[in-house]
Parts: sequence; structure tokens; C-alpha cells
Amino acid sequence: MNWYFMRHGQINSNLNHVYSGRSDEPLNSTGLTQANRAAEVIKTANIDSIICSPLVRTSQTANIVAIENQLSYHTDQAFIEMAFGPWEGKSESWVAEHYPFEWALWNSAPHKLQLPRRETLLELQSRVIKRMNKIAATKKTIENILVISHVAVIRAAVLHSENRPLSDYKSVQIDNCQLVPVTLREVPFWDHCL
Repeated sequence: MNWYFMRHGQINSNLNHVYSGRSDEPLNSTGLTQANRAAEVIKTANIDSIICSPLVRTSQTANIVAIENQLSYHTDQAFIEMAFGPWEGKSESWVAEHYPFEWALWNSAPHKLQLPRRETLLELQSRVIKRMNKIAATKKTIENILVISHVAVIRAAVLHSENRPLSDYKSVQIDNCQLVPVTLREVPFWDHCL
């Protein structure tokens, strides 16, 4: 099974540097254009199945891509954006002012950040990889699968794919509607329990 991930099209929170998190913010006009362009790119990947996060921005992107490629899609909670806890809906500048220590840690050692109601990067990566493994084990007839999701989810999957530490999180650049191939590595059983 070949895995591809794509970030949803642009939303206003992306422009305003706001942690939209699990809010149901729709695509803006640029995001709709990006999704239509992405639908053309997808034609070269011979996608068999599309899964997306249940949030509006990913569902809108998936719907555009699916219609253009004569495919259907379904949502999967495992690929939803990271839970940002107290940073949800807040701008980066607000976070930097109100959480200066945590903001500095997030930008220097993001894998160490822990806040109430906020997923750690390890928790995020674990839920994503666990779900990918389950899908791979049960959907053996699917050759090429596309997951339309969020920047944090995709970064976590890419780091796993490349066998890189979560401390490298900030170095992974993921643009809106960028198509990213991801390899699901076979790892020892105990790694799945992390």
C-alpha cells in the first residue's frame, strides 16, 4: 500500500497565524483554488481511496479532489488535527505573550511541550501510525491511499516515515494542498505501544 498525505487548502487562520486546531473553519477563496489544482495533481497518483479528517476544511478539500477524480471519500477521526488545548483559536503572537516559556519550548524542543488538554507530539504520532497500521492490515486490496489532513498530522507521519525524531517537527515544511508520499515503516511491536 502506498500512502499519500495532503494538507487541506488555505483557511484564514493560516494567513493570520492562528492555531485553528479543531475548529470548523472553511476554506477561503485561495484554499478553494488550491484544492481544485490539487485535484489535477492527484490524477497522476492513481489514488484508489481517500480518507480525510472530519473537519470542514479537510472535507471541503477531499470533496473537490474526490469529485474531480471520480472517487468517494470518508472521514476518520484518527487523522483530525492536534488538540491544542489552551492555544486553540489563539494567534502565535498571543501565545508568545501569554505562554512565553511554553512558546520558547515549542519552537526549540517541540517534542517536550506538555500543556493541559493539549496532545503531545508523541500522542499525536502514535494515534496516526496506529490507525495507518490498522488500515494497512485490513485494506489489502487498496494500492494507493490519500489522507487529507492537517500540518501537525502530516509532520508526525513524515517523521515516522523517515525514521526521524519528533524533535525535528519544526523542520518539516508542509504547504497547503501539498502532496506528500509517506512510507509506513515496519517497526517492532513495542514501538507501536508508544
